[in-house]
Amino acid sequence: MVNNKFLNNSNDRHAAVTDGVFAIAMTILVLEIAVPTITDISSGVALNEYFLRYLAPSILIYFISFYIVYNFWENTVILFSFNKISYGVLTLNMITLAAVCMIPFATGFLFNFYNYTNANLFFSLLILVISLLYILMFMLLIKNNFKEYFDNKDELKTAMHNSYDDGFELPNLRLYLRGITLTLFYLLLAPVITSLLSLLLAFISPKASILSFLLTLVLVFLIRTRRFASDNLVGLDLTDEEKEFLGNLRNSIYGE
Repeated sequence: MVNNKFLNNSNDRHAAVTDGVFAIAMTILVLEIAVPTITDISSGVALNEYFLRYLAPSILIYFISFYIVYNFWENTVILFSFNKISYGVLTLNMITLAAVCMIPFATGFLFNFYNYTNANLFFSLLILVISLLYILMFMLLIKNNFKEYFDNKDELKTAMHNSYDDGFELPNLRLYLRGITLTLFYLLLAPVITSLLSLLLAFISPKASILSFLLTLVLVFLIRTRRFASDNLVGLDLTDEEKEFLGNLRNSIYGE
């Protein structure tokens, strides 16, 4: 049997590596913006053209990309709030980090070719893949941390057809369909929705494809605002350990 102290230490080291990767990725983003030389800019007219055609769009793309990376980092904060984190989830996290490291390259690609469909498709597909990896990780986390609720599939299926407000026969089952975990999956779906929209818009308007990622900011804000009051532990029959766990999870989503 694996020592719990060893597992906790392993999770802490993974969390440290994860934070480091995101910190570097977020820093490198701005370095992708090319600074022109004096030989490239020889007049005020050329400087104005550089600003309008390259610098202004690049700065906008930089802030959009920075927020997307920040949103993914927030997911990892929630990830390491779970009590049970399997090696499979940690492996998926490493694969996700490898994809995150490609975001600065994809962003730099957009800086130069934001008017081209292929550049937008590459960026959008990358964000979609990372978003789906996060959903897969959190599905495994929910399953591992609440395994006992999935032991009886027939009862689970019956309970899911009942009214949310009336509660369920299975103890604490509404934890899956309401409250913190439901909010979590709403948040995870936000970048999936925007990346799919961006993929479609890439064939119509590359510029609109880039701007569509601003929808992630709006969706995340609305989800947190509208669900804050409902994400509480009032009325749930929970053990002290479950309350502490869910309290930590809620704080990871909304802050202390």
